[in-house]
Amino acid sequence: MRIVGIGGGTGLPVLLSGLKQLIEEGQPLDVTAIVTVADSGGSTGELREAFNMPAMGDLRKCMISLAAEEAVLTSVCRHRFKNPDGFAGHSLGNLILSALYQMSGDFAAAVQQACELLQLPGRVLPATQAPVTLCALYEDGGVARGEVNIPQLRRRISRVWLEPESPAAAPGVLEALEQADAIVMGPGSLYTSIIPNFLVEGFPEAVRKSNATRIYISNLMTQPGETEGYAAVHHIEALLDYVSRIDVCLLNSSNVGTGVAERYLKSGSRIVQCNAKDEDAIRRAGVMPVAAPLLKVEETKVRHDPATLARLVVSLARGSMRAPEIICGQRNGR
Repeated sequence: MRIVGIGGGTGLPVLLSGLKQLIEEGQPLDVTAIVTVADSGGSTGELREAFNMPAMGDLRKCMISLAAEEAVLTSVCRHRFKNPDGFAGHSLGNLILSALYQMSGDFAAAVQQACELLQLPGRVLPATQAPVTLCALYEDGGVARGEVNIPQLRRRISRVWLEPESPAAAPGVLEALEQADAIVMGPGSLYTSIIPNFLVEGFPEAVRKSNATRIYISNLMTQPGETEGYAAVHHIEALLDYVSRIDVCLLNSSNVGTGVAERYLKSGSRIVQCNAKDEDAIRRAGVMPVAAPLLKVEETKVRHDPATLARLVVSLARGSMRAPEIICGQRNGR
């Protein structure tokens, strides 16, 4: 079974870690992550500017999520330097990817070498090899350039694009999409992690031509500066401006604790609601809603449970709708 995940940030690694668990349990899965390379903040931003290369930070996070937890190299790649000056804030994983790129001059090859070093049970591919800048047009006519700058203005986004526009897809990307049994979008930042992948030349067409089940995993919380005030259907409508079809939307049916929700509210983030009205709106958008208890229980953070999420994705990829009904309970069977 070929499963392709699309995204970046902290969302896609959650799905990948769950799929890794299933592989370790013996399930025959072929997993590919296609990752945005438009990040412009922190260590990634400094290194991409210094070496004129695509952003590597989200790729590193996805690699680590697929790597063996007990491996020394996995821990080393997570390490961030605190001292001396000049290295502070940089993760060793980012530096390794930068070194491999400088040695080969081929970004996709550098990523492949890093995957081999970590002995990953899957593939991690950059969406493009071009150093790109993500730009946004706001509904009030303002423009922002650079992924890290886009949410900071806290304006409603009208559309996003890459500069240079329509960069070529990295080797293997379009083929992975065309051959997939399931194409999974998210979870993750809508405008800065998921949609940038669809701005790569040939990407939307490859998704459209694929026979895969196209799954969107709704975020648990809205994101300040990107999706404030968005319900799940608003996420879907925005994504449909860039991809021609979504088959299924996975929604969380678990309750978020009041204390945790209040902490998120202070930063302007609210729960993405999952009720009958929301599901009806999603159906009217031409997408099938599937609600399940996807929340990982934590005291301070709201996160998807990797194992539950991965199992549901695999059930949908198999084309069996009985499995989701069993997981989702009465709401999906009404």
